[in-house]
Amino acid sequence: MLLPRAPTRFADADVRRHERRNALHTLQGLLELARHARERPGSFPEPTGVPLAEVGEIVQRIGHCVVRAQLVGKLLAAQERGVRLRISPDSCLHGDIDAAGEVVTVVGNLIDNALDAVAGTVCATPTVEVALRRGRGGIEVRVSDNGTGVDPRLRQWIFDRGASTKRSTAERPRGIGLSLVRAITEARSGSVTVADREGGGAVFTVSMGRRS
Repeated sequence: MLLPRAPTRFADADVRRHERRNALHTLQGLLELARHARERPGSFPEPTGVPLAEVGEIVQRIGHCVVRAQLVGKLLAAQERGVRLRISPDSCLHGDIDAAGEVVTVVGNLIDNALDAVAGTVCATPTVEVALRRGRGGIEVRVSDNGTGVDPRLRQWIFDRGASTKRSTAERPRGIGLSLVRAITEARSGSVTVADREGGGAVFTVSMGRRS
């Protein structure tokens, strides 16, 4: 099984450094799922520190092994940051996925962006919700958070390469994740938008067609 990696056309040095985190989270998710299966074949016993309900929802609703592992890995990362990550009850993604590595890159970067938006806020329960399902001609992804939202004046700018309110370092370049999301979705004849979340926060919605 190959871990997801940035598409070749986007794989410059900064993108490769940026995407190491997604690869690491996917590997952590694979190990966590393997540990569960090994402890009790066919079931998912209460794991140490990982919410069983959220893991069970991911396993039930997401069939692709790498996408599933990425979500479990992000679940672990969210918990470390004091954020609740949950999968939406309208999620359902089974069967083969065209260019699954690109889908994982999009999902991972949207979740990371949402975690950054809510971690350290004054929210009593910082929460990120992820929905994945098949839509017309492709896959639809929705990631919402209850953070401070995105200023309407910045909703195009945030998808530009290098656009970030955080300082970049050599170890962690900034302003890459959302630009990569847009590049992948456009290459798959799709789109990405951001809007206000009801009750506060932001909702990112992606549609992705099949790779031509």
